[in-house]
Amino acid sequence: MRTRDRRSACGFTLIELMISVIIVAVMLTLGIPGMTSFVADQRVRTAASDIAAEIAFARANAIQSSRRVYMQKLGVTWADGWLIFVDNDNNNAFTPGQNPPEELKQFDGFPPGRMYACTISNGLANSGDFAANIIVRPDGRVVRTTPALVNDGIYIIDPMDGTIANSKIRGLLFGLSGRVTVVKLNGTAPPC
Repeated sequence: MRTRDRRSACGFTLIELMISVIIVAVMLTLGIPGMTSFVADQRVRTAASDIAAEIAFARANAIQSSRRVYMQKLGVTWADGWLIFVDNDNNNAFTPGQNPPEELKQFDGFPPGRMYACTISNGLANSGDFAANIIVRPDGRVVRTTPALVNDGIYIIDPMDGTIANSKIRGLLFGLSGRVTVVKLNGTAPPC
């Protein structure tokens, strides 16, 4: 009859357990900064995609209804939310209780945090054509009062730790046709 070796039946030794804990701690220390950057980039990407989809929705409704459609921000920045409505009575404002109803959609904003949104129109930050609302004409084009520049649009920014190289930025740039192009600008100085 064979007897069991007492040493093989015991489990882990204290040294083996300590080495395992040290290896896990080193892996977490190396992985967390990369994960934080990844999460911030995904948060900015998602916000930019959501706004771009809403602008496309407004554009499609303007073409379908043959009326101007407004996407009006509800707070200080576009990250605070917006209201999309059809201007049925051509008064350039939302009129509750209209028949047919004007309101198409409302978004109450993204969760608070360090991410913010700003606009550039004709080279000026947070003023001009897209500061308070985006107006889409019945032909699908965006209404402008100033000449179009290449960097006109809405920018979603997460400055991360304040270092420019670590900034996560997406720009929603308006073309002459009214379509929006989302551009990744990570690692550049925030435009506004």
